Amino acid sequence: MPGPESPSATTRRLTDIQDIQQLKARYFRYIDTKQWSKLAALFTERPTIDVGAKYHSGTELAERTAALIGDAPTVHQGFLPEITVNGDQASGIWAMEDHVSFPPGSPQESGFHGYGQYRDTYQKIHGRWYISSTELSRFRVDPVPNWTPPAAAPKK
Repeated sequence: MPGPESPSATTRRLTDIQDIQQLKARYFRYIDTKQWSKLAALFTERPTIDVGAKYHSGTELAERTAALIGDAPTVHQGFLPEITVNGDQASGIWAMEDHVSFPPGSPQESGFHGYGQYRDTYQKIHGRWYISSTELSRFRVDPVPNWTPPAAAPKK
């Protein structure tokens, strides 16, 4: 049975976990704010991506997601992460919830509100964490009506 880790090893592991949590937070934010090139840059060079459709790069994921949802209002959330770090490799399981609605008249008949979990692996390259694989399992998907958000009030 291994002994307790050193204080510096504990600090490094906790810092890595926090870095991975911020990486995944950016993943969700970049989808919702339609920052496609930033989304693509979160992945390793040859990731494995299965989010209901399979993609072979962060760029492919970003381009296809942009084409599917366009400017539709979306909310993606990940929470309750279980992250295990092993050197420059890590894995994580995230509970997730998403809400996607499309403008009326869209080719999409309705939006959806989904629940499930992501199972990810991560790789640290030159001191920075990247997503090396992600797999989304949906446990439930409910249809929601299409909707156009009200125009933002002008700033004073």
